[in-house]
Parts: sequence; C-alpha cells; structure tokens
Amino acid sequence: MSLPPELLVFLSSYLIGSISGGVIIGKIKKIDIRNMGSKSAGATNALRTMGFTFALIVVLIDVYKGYFSVQYVPSFFMATNVEDITYIKLLAAFASILGHVYPIFFKFKGGKGVGTSLGTLFAIFPMSYALIALGIWLLMLILSGYVGFSSIMAGASIPIIHNFLIKYDIDNFYLQLFGIFIGLFFAFTHRENIKRMIAKEENQFKKIMLFKFLKK
Repeated sequence: MSLPPELLVFLSSYLIGSISGGVIIGKIKKIDIRNMGSKSAGATNALRTMGFTFALIVVLIDVYKGYFSVQYVPSFFMATNVEDITYIKLLAAFASILGHVYPIFFKFKGGKGVGTSLGTLFAIFPMSYALIALGIWLLMLILSGYVGFSSIMAGASIPIIHNFLIKYDIDNFYLQLFGIFIGLFFAFTHRENIKRMIAKEENQFKKIMLFKFLKK
C-alpha cells in the first residue's frame, strides 16, 4: 500500500527539519549546547556559548533545511504544477519547522524555529517578505538587545507584511493561515524568554544596542 504524497512530503520535511545544526556541529566539537546557556539547540544559544563561527554554521544549516523542504521536497513525490501546490509547500514548511523545534533524532529537544522559518519564507514568498522580517528582527535587536523579543516581533510582522505591504496572493487562505501560525508559534517557542524578560532576567546583547540607556 502506497502512502499519500501529502503524507510523504510531511514526513520527509519533518525528518529534514529534525537535522539539528546545533546538535550535529556540537557533536563534532564534542559538546552539547542543549546543556549550555538557554539549553536551546538554536543559533542564539550557539552564539552565546560557542561564538560567531559556530553560530553562523548553525544558522546556515537551519535556514537551508527550511528552504530545501519547501522548494524541493514536494517535487520528489508529486507534480509541482498541481492546483494546490501552495498548500503542499506550506505543509512542508510546517513540518520542517516542527522538526526543528521537536527533532526526532535528538529526543525532541531542538531550537526555537526562527532560522528554519526564515528559510521557508524565502521559498514560499517573494524574497522581500523574508528580508523585511529580517530587517524588523535586526531593528528590534538594536533597540532592545533581546533576541527573543526581536524574533517574536519579526514573526508577528509576517501577517502585516502580507496584508499591508507586499500583498502577494493575498486571497490565499493557506498563506494567511501560515502567517498567523508563524506569529503565534514564535511567541510559543519563546515563552520562557518572555517570562525572563518580565522578571528582568533575560540576557541582552548589549554591544549591539543603539540606545545605551535601555540596558537593564
């Protein structure tokens, strides 16, 4: 009995998303960044605990696996000219992000999903979507020094970019749903960061902050 192509796309994208750059590079270095810093396998914790080069490699892996899942995985199992290909690509995007946050290969302990989500945005929307969201992330980081807060704001900007700025395929229900999902999911994966910010215990990247008086 053959599996439905949609299920094959989902499972394949989830497995690709489960390839954790932070954990794999850490194993090469004989460390586990999930036992260090914020306990996350994502790029931010990699930067804090292991430095720029390590974090850059993690970012590239995380972004590309999201892009690859959306851009190429659907074509492995079905024709890409089908009418509902956007739905299939979004299914691949959701699965790869889910795999990054809850990787089956690493006891379901992954990152926050930001880098992988960025990769899916590059594959689904015009490049301007991801670049504007990335610009918002950087602006918020410069103003606040909080990576988690910056990621939440960037995620929340996706529905705004979609509906008021770029307006790409604005009537597509699945694209609308995906934008809302990104915004809510970033808030969910950064819930511990939110708690620490409220308690004034969250780490700030103070060197990048524009307004020094906002330092805690």
